[in-house]
Amino acid sequence: MRHMLGVPTGALVLAAMLVACDRGDRAEVDTALTKAVDAIGAATDSAAGRIGGPEFTNAELTAWINGYNDAEIEIGQLAQTKATDAGVRAFAQRIVTDHRALKTEVTNGAKQLSISPTMPADDDDLRDEHQKAMKELNDKAKGKEFDEEFLEHEIDMHKKALDAIDEAIGRSENAELRPLLEKAKAGVQSHLTMARELEKKFGA
Repeated sequence: MRHMLGVPTGALVLAAMLVACDRGDRAEVDTALTKAVDAIGAATDSAAGRIGGPEFTNAELTAWINGYNDAEIEIGQLAQTKATDAGVRAFAQRIVTDHRALKTEVTNGAKQLSISPTMPADDDDLRDEHQKAMKELNDKAKGKEFDEEFLEHEIDMHKKALDAIDEAIGRSENAELRPLLEKAKAGVQSHLTMARELEKKFGA
């Protein structure tokens, strides 16, 4: 994702200007400050917001979905080896099976639409979150603690994916991908519901 390392300094400079200026210059500084705030907001958009944004092309959208599929497949495979609760193991298997199927559909759909999936060069949130989760879950011993953390992670990731897909569906420029997006949404919602029901076993 994009970062504005100079934002805090810029904001402080504008604030100092606002205090120091006389009333005649106040309107100009107010305008500059408003523009700076708007720029900060635009620069700190979330992954979910960007996926539905106009700058997110169909090539990037299909790549992002399949990147998400790959992450879910890998973490589901890990949970199949470490989960001890039967329901959690079954859920992990469902995650792997469903996301493999969705990846195939997205890949085939992209080919039919002559889309070449291309992961956004500046969008590292998905990869970074996945790598962090894999490390944390790999460090957990088999047992209740692993099962709980796996479910928490899956709930969090599926909520984010659902928000992102909803945003993308609402964009007119993604109309040709809408059938795929709707199918992905149904699958993600199903997994989210399953994970929440399983979490109740652990008193969450």
